[in-house]
Amino acid sequence: VSETKSHDVPMMYAKGRFGYRNVEAKGFSVLELSYSGSDTKMLVLLPNERNGLAALEKTLPSVNLVELLNRMGKGEVEVYLPKFKIEFSLDLKDVLTTLGMGRMFSNAAEFPDLLESNEPLKISKAVHKAFIEVNEEGTKAAAASGFSAKFRVAKAPTVIKFKADHPFIYALVSQDKGVYFIGRVSNPA
Repeated sequence: VSETKSHDVPMMYAKGRFGYRNVEAKGFSVLELSYSGSDTKMLVLLPNERNGLAALEKTLPSVNLVELLNRMGKGEVEVYLPKFKIEFSLDLKDVLTTLGMGRMFSNAAEFPDLLESNEPLKISKAVHKAFIEVNEEGTKAAAASGFSAKFRVAKAPTVIKFKADHPFIYALVSQDKGVYFIGRVSNPA
């Protein structure tokens, strides 16, 4: 949680071929988790420094997450990631009113194609909810296989350790549609 404070939290472990990149110049490493049957990926951005979340958040606007996703290399990675669940709710009334759609919340609202009668109708509330849960069932590791040519000695692949044991940022990203959601895990307890 901080340099001096820590919590024990349930962790997941997987070893396999994952998208991975160390963005040394920006001070973080990134892991790609795939959702089966979807082009949406979860990127986990882990600061290289244990207390580097604030610096990563400051750098994040200059990072193109879709481009980063497209430049990921695949490698043998040991992944240690806390299980976490995030729920988020936002009242959209103020946002929609600011965007010029406030009339739908007033008595002057008109929805002639929704009702056959002339009864007044207005929207009382508009809410956006998001729910993200990361656990073993939501993370799949792909199996890896390889071969070596005759008369050559193949080096054992370097296994990268990605241990998210300090605060990090996650993002749901699609190569075609862009960034869906960005969040941070600073205290998964």
